[in-house]
Amino acid sequence: MPDRRSAGSGRKAHVALFDAQSLIAKGVQDRLVERSFPIASVHLYTSRPDPDANLTEFGGQAMFVAPADIDALGPLDIAFLCGTRPEGALYLDWPGRKGFAAIDLTAASRGEAGVPLVNAAVNPEAIPGGPGLIGTPHPIALMVSTVLSAIRRGCGLREASIVVLQPVSECGEEGIAELYQQALGLMNFNDLPSQVFGRQIAFNLIPDFLYGASGPPGGSATEELEAEIAQVTGGGFDLSLAVVLAPVFHCHAAMARVVLPASRGREDLLAALRGGPEVRLQADQRGSTPVERAGEPGVMVTGVRPAGPEGAFWLWIVNDNLRSGAALNAVRIAEFLWQRGGSR
Repeated sequence: MPDRRSAGSGRKAHVALFDAQSLIAKGVQDRLVERSFPIASVHLYTSRPDPDANLTEFGGQAMFVAPADIDALGPLDIAFLCGTRPEGALYLDWPGRKGFAAIDLTAASRGEAGVPLVNAAVNPEAIPGGPGLIGTPHPIALMVSTVLSAIRRGCGLREASIVVLQPVSECGEEGIAELYQQALGLMNFNDLPSQVFGRQIAFNLIPDFLYGASGPPGGSATEELEAEIAQVTGGGFDLSLAVVLAPVFHCHAAMARVVLPASRGREDLLAALRGGPEVRLQADQRGSTPVERAGEPGVMVTGVRPAGPEGAFWLWIVNDNLRSGAALNAVRIAEFLWQRGGSR
């Protein structure tokens, strides 16, 4: 891809996207272009070569998607791992072997020693200098840690209990297609495909415990999500999380009950949320559903109201899970890396 920046804009990075045809990779591509990330060259790779589907586009230009081959990488500064968890695991040792920084959106590096977990709006100081792996939180942990960190820093936080509604797009194009086909099947009295979710998701809600300890498709076990949130925010409060699969295409939504320290009230909570990076405190509640927030920037918070005893409040939270959630976080991490001198 030709250089999209002016000659006077400074150094430019050699960039690669692994599993570049996934939904999250498309979100990363959009954000790189929108934010004018300084790109010298970009290469797109896949873990699942398909001779009939090896073309895509980047910034409006057609590009070839090549099989990933460590011996054919060429110059590379920053890579985005965008596939499934097993696909991401294929590349975990490549940054060390080839000397580039890899931003892992697949969760494959979770639990790996020395790999930081970064929400760029909360703990950018955890971004290391030089080559290596950088983990990104699951989109649920990303959304929740953004809001809870703002509350914790702004007015303190004693506890949070949260039920998150997970969209089918967390399972990629396959999840979206299965919800669509199930809806059509129900309307036409046909059999329902269930290869992705294992049961009916159309016009239904499925709690995470029905999937056991591994968590729901496209998600993570609640213990893993809670650990990610604690790691990013620094903890210091009680947290309980549950996930429900919902028949919506995009955006995570959550009903959260937070309990503040003694003597802290609603105005303290609102002030803390207003001071949180990436938090959008919305007074007009008419546009506060996943339909209106799909593709919109920031984590939207609204519906702040009492929830029982003094200092307890309900919050309604909505965040785009692809372009404005995980994808934006990954590109912001890349920006921090490059501002600090690149990966080399």
